[in-house]
Amino acid sequence: MGNPIETRDTIIKKAIALFNTKGYRATSLSDITKATGLTKGAIYGNFENKDAVAVAAYEYAAQKVIDQLTIRIKAAPTAPLKLKAIAHYYTEYVTNPPIQGGCPVINTSIEADDNYPLLRLKVVQTMAMIKESFKKIIHRGISEGQIKKDIDVEAFANVFYATIKGGIMISLTEGNATTARFVSKEIDRRVDEISL
Repeated sequence: MGNPIETRDTIIKKAIALFNTKGYRATSLSDITKATGLTKGAIYGNFENKDAVAVAAYEYAAQKVIDQLTIRIKAAPTAPLKLKAIAHYYTEYVTNPPIQGGCPVINTSIEADDNYPLLRLKVVQTMAMIKESFKKIIHRGISEGQIKKDIDVEAFANVFYATIKGGIMISLTEGNATTARFVSKEIDRRVDEISL
């Protein structure tokens, strides 16, 4: 692995599986060297420390989820169908997560407290970006006559996101997609209520 970019990518891809399954605190640099087959020197040649690996790995995982979600959103022709596509994507996500260990946003948000301020900041930025995209979908739906004008966009987007994430967390904890499916059906119902 002589290419520095390939080496860095390998570290990130192997590390996220560790961080997302074992947790950031429990994952050691030795775990990363074992998973990658690289020396500590090779890892430190690409990252300042374990925290820098954690941030890069989280960013990679979050972007992978966002990219998949974006494909679903773009494929839906109307704002209501885009909102439903989001909920359906996350329901499938429970049984077929794009990152080993489940949702990197949920997993990281639970662990990224005061001990990992930069990681916490990255999670908060990801959540804000995702909720902002939901708000844009709703605003566009209003302007195109697909969604009722009297909706509180800020409230709907926040409850929408929190409901989805809560459903994922419960389903992953229970080891089945039952709650996520109920959440998806309820979101479909709520989207129908605000649709024209």
